[in-house]
Amino acid sequence: MFFTIVLGLRESLSRPLHADGNPWDDGPLPDFTSGLMWTATGIFGMAVLALPGSERGHIAWALSLGLFAVAWGLVSIVMAARGRGMALGLRALVTASTMPLVALSLWATGGATSFIQPVMIFTALFIAYFFPPRMAWPLMALFVYAFATPLFYDNTRALDVGYPARLVMFGLAVAGTTVAVQFLKGRLVRAELHQRTMAELDPLTGVANRRGFDLALERAAATGLPYALILIDLDDFKRVNDEQGHPAGDAVLQSVAIAAASVARQSDCLARIGGDEFALIAPAAGAAGVLRLLRDLRESVKHAATFAAALVPEDAGTPDELVACADDRLLAQKRDIKRANVL
Repeated sequence: MFFTIVLGLRESLSRPLHADGNPWDDGPLPDFTSGLMWTATGIFGMAVLALPGSERGHIAWALSLGLFAVAWGLVSIVMAARGRGMALGLRALVTASTMPLVALSLWATGGATSFIQPVMIFTALFIAYFFPPRMAWPLMALFVYAFATPLFYDNTRALDVGYPARLVMFGLAVAGTTVAVQFLKGRLVRAELHQRTMAELDPLTGVANRRGFDLALERAAATGLPYALILIDLDDFKRVNDEQGHPAGDAVLQSVAIAAASVARQSDCLARIGGDEFALIAPAAGAAGVLRLLRDLRESVKHAATFAAALVPEDAGTPDELVACADDRLLAQKRDIKRANVL
């Protein structure tokens, strides 16, 4: 069982995260991190109860909360090992729901003099790193409020130990931690978004590449709405490269990309999916819309080209079927053109 969990964790945490999703969502890593935090806090929290000077006035509660922390931590680790991490919104809701437990743990371990106060930095770092600003700051406010709760039931001792001043400095430390970690995480997110964008673009033409095309096709299919695919295959493009050189061929490709992009709608995806082949994905386009796009493309693209189109659900039910249908039609038109030229 132990080795199964370890192997599962290794596989789950090493796989690519959010390939085309929210870059703030770190997959199973937050569940694994949270699991370690809860487990370690529970084990050490129960262990230090045996040390001299530890608050034992509510030892039954403290032990119960410690056992719960260990149990919840192990559940989180197993979830991470199986790749069943929580969605970002659900994780924020669960984190918010644990704040009363944080307050209860402070009460059970001494209130204003609780020994778990230093370890609360774990929670501050967790929230600051794994949540975007719109979620992190409200969670931090709840967290500081949980830290302030000894003032409500342990007022005399709280004042004796200067807890109000400690609360202010704790709030300052949490805010500073949030700002610093959010800044660093923001840079990572922006770098990933830039890398993702560059990985989906054709460097010569500036339109999407094959990877970007595949992702756009998946997104169109995921909506459940009709969508269309138009293929554009340049005629005798090899002759341009052979007779005029590759710079001339590159110029042709760039001009075709600019012309096709001028026709495409904002929601469409134009991609270069082969050496001399382009594709246009048109979400929510019906037959009339495709005919308009074909007409405009033929008028805009100056280099000789062959066009073919297919629609979902009229011609296909899946992205693969759609591509195959459009490709078959393109090849058929190519054959017809060659026969006509021979005759």
